[in-house]
Amino acid sequence: MNNNKRKTRLYLDTSVISMIDAPVAPDKEAITKEFFRQVVERQDEFELLLSPIVDGELQNAPPDKRALVAALLESIPHTLLPERKEAVELANRYVDGNVLGRRHIKDLTHIAYAVISRCDYIISWNMKHFVRIQTISRVNAVNFENHYPTIMIVTPEFITGEIHNA
Repeated sequence: MNNNKRKTRLYLDTSVISMIDAPVAPDKEAITKEFFRQVVERQDEFELLLSPIVDGELQNAPPDKRALVAALLESIPHTLLPERKEAVELANRYVDGNVLGRRHIKDLTHIAYAVISRCDYIISWNMKHFVRIQTISRVNAVNFENHYPTIMIVTPEFITGEIHNA
């Protein structure tokens, strides 16, 4: 690989990290494990980023899940982003732009952290609020209006090429 090439920046929301142990969703669990395997194997291609929102949500997980996730994150190179007022401001612009309602401000703050950190993709299993054409279109419209880059919001399958039928 050309050392001058920028790594693809992937923002991980909590749903992906939590799916590493998901007996109720074995297909998603398998895809998630393959995603993490490939990301570790292809470290020269990918940079993983987590926000303080993800960190806080993981701290509130049940102790057994928290320990499992902590072990996973210790084994995978990633960057924990610092708290940024700019993310909160952009999340509020998403509310004003009708991306999602105010009650989903935490979801919008996830997106804002990824955008201000110049991530290329948000990786998520949140099909209700994140991985939706309407959400992606509205986010990118607000981003354009506010001079931020566009972003893609995808499931781990987008990176791995793995598709498992439920």
